[in-house]
Amino acid sequence: MSFVAIHLGAGFHSQKLAKRYETLCSEACRLGIRLLESENLNAQAAAAGICKFLEDDPLTNSGTGSNLTATGTIECDASIMSSEHNRGASVGCISGVKNPVLVAEKLLSVSFTPLSAGRVAPLFLVGEGARQFANDQQLELASLETLATKSAIIRYEYWSEILNSPGASSIANPSNDDDDLITDTVGVICVDLDGHIAVASSSGGIAMKQCGRIGPAALIGSGIWAARDAHSGSKVAVCTSGTGEDIISYNLASRCAQQLLNSDDEHQTVASLLSDFSQSPAIQLLPAAGGILAVKTELDPDNSRDILLQAFYGHTTKSMCAGFMASKWDSPKVSVSRTPNGRPSVLGTAVRIRH
Repeated sequence: MSFVAIHLGAGFHSQKLAKRYETLCSEACRLGIRLLESENLNAQAAAAGICKFLEDDPLTNSGTGSNLTATGTIECDASIMSSEHNRGASVGCISGVKNPVLVAEKLLSVSFTPLSAGRVAPLFLVGEGARQFANDQQLELASLETLATKSAIIRYEYWSEILNSPGASSIANPSNDDDDLITDTVGVICVDLDGHIAVASSSGGIAMKQCGRIGPAALIGSGIWAARDAHSGSKVAVCTSGTGEDIISYNLASRCAQQLLNSDDEHQTVASLLSDFSQSPAIQLLPAAGGILAVKTELDPDNSRDILLQAFYGHTTKSMCAGFMASKWDSPKVSVSRTPNGRPSVLGTAVRIRH
């Protein structure tokens, strides 16, 4: 049996768009199960394929539909990591590429082929070097006009006027009930038929960001992490969302993964971690905005033929959209969780997998 977990950002998802988010999340879950079951892809390839699907939808702040920088360009971040090799790869500030996550996935795949003269293959490329690598690998390029959606341009024009003339704007505020105040990183976690876990993340970054700014979606350890315990056989994958600089300062993904590997109460572990994150002295933006999507698998202590899988998502933000699906389910479990009081909220599901 295979399993897919997906999130569409931690922030604020408008009530009017909630159904669209739930539909997109549900479609992505179903796609993931098809990739893992019908096409027999491994977790790494499936995670990249689902993340590409999310990048192609203009509703998300990743790939097409990404936020614009302060100078009107688009610079994306993406990463991918697998428990099979405990290795990940990422790209940052990449422009002119349709699917940043495919660049990260290709970077990871080719890293297993030795370079000439004993050189070590890169696992993190940024800017023009990342775009050139994508071109060399014959991945699809894209113009700014193709990637920039109407809503992203409206947000850019609105905030440009605010920044240039504080307190004065003749442009309607795009952050109303029809839009989102925050739409951040998308993330995917897959468990394949061999039990391997992979995690992928992609983001257009915060609106009006400084050119060259790299967010957690490009930083393995902050934005994503996959790990395994060789002794117990437990595996875990985590991806994060929220205020990037605070997530980076806290190294949220790897910290969460390590605590989950050593935990007997995973639900409480995620809740406590989000609470600690909210109170960290490293936080710049209050109230702290953070979201976690995590999957853990472990051998059933009472029956070695079974694997116990637990999936969680939690957030300190006003909302977070996430979904889960196992191959034996008829439909995904998808919801937009809302916490108006700002206290950490954690939801989850459990699945038993028979060898």
